[in-house]
Amino acid sequence: MNSAYLYLQLYRLFDEITPMPVDCGSLCDKACCQGDDGGMYLFPGEERVYQLLKPDWITIEDSDFTYTFNGKKKTVKIAFCKGECDRYQRPLACRIFPLTPYLKDGKITVITDPRSKAVCPLGKALEVKDYDRRFVKNVKNAFVLLSKNAEFLAFLKEYTSYLDEIGRFF
Repeated sequence: MNSAYLYLQLYRLFDEITPMPVDCGSLCDKACCQGDDGGMYLFPGEERVYQLLKPDWITIEDSDFTYTFNGKKKTVKIAFCKGECDRYQRPLACRIFPLTPYLKDGKITVITDPRSKAVCPLGKALEVKDYDRRFVKNVKNAFVLLSKNAEFLAFLKEYTSYLDEIGRFF
């Protein structure tokens, strides 16, 4: 699988479709873009996009989050921005925020990312059904496609457990 090409195609799903038909960043002064305090996880293989593009506004590091695939421990990459970015080069996690993929009974679903409740007015106040339905559909379709890849599915299983743990605090 050419993961860079796949992610670049998935990014296009979110070029014009956003969570709400307004600039949600005006509600919170773009809290999710305020530099390197939090970072966004890159999905498996997504770091290859940034190896090709080499943008100067992003730093990619190893995170503390890991998953196991084919008996090997894999470290998830995390992207930190400098507060501003090229909108068309944002990682997938940024494009879908405050939503995130989640495995429920072995099926891909979309939930509000529990981490968003700390920084995002939309994440605090809205349920998935309240977002632009095209946006939610694109999020789900992107991750249904990615879940066809065994490594991504291994990641998503561990990521779901991680979200469950974080969700206890919110």
